[in-house]
Amino acid sequence: MEIILIRHAKAETRDANSWPDDDLRPLTAEGRAEQRAAARAMKKMGIKFDFLVTSPLLRAKETADLVAKSYRWSEAAQVAEDLGHEYSVGAVVKLLAKFPPDAAVALVGHEPDLSDLASALVSKNGDVNIAVKKSGVVGIEFDGPAEAGKGTLLFHLKPGHLRKLAEG
Repeated sequence: MEIILIRHAKAETRDANSWPDDDLRPLTAEGRAEQRAAARAMKKMGIKFDFLVTSPLLRAKETADLVAKSYRWSEAAQVAEDLGHEYSVGAVVKLLAKFPPDAAVALVGHEPDLSDLASALVSKNGDVNIAVKKSGVVGIEFDGPAEAGKGTLLFHLKPGHLRKLAEG
């Protein structure tokens, strides 16, 4: 199994007056542009996935939509509470067990969850610190199904790297 972790793009600043429900906080115009460039770079690098799964929070769903559009994805991203408020490493591993063991699954989520997840998947004791920046992408491969501590880090790309790759 291969996992592609995608952190949501830049979102509007937390503001209880504008977004009383923080789950509905949208991406900024800058965030949308940065995510389009990141998705172009992902395609250019040959990053592929069979399934696209997102957190239910609006900023993650908008990010997943931008990735899907760039990839000309024919279906809406699957929404998983395990990538939102119900997040835990164990819950995400259980979620991944629903997919074929040879699948490539893209997961769109948040911080600190994605960094914690990446670290837990590649390190038995979670002491590896993989910080996923907004619009950043991390690839992890497994020999078979995803399991904590059993993954191999394939790539860890920051938005600046992705922008340069998209332009080049």
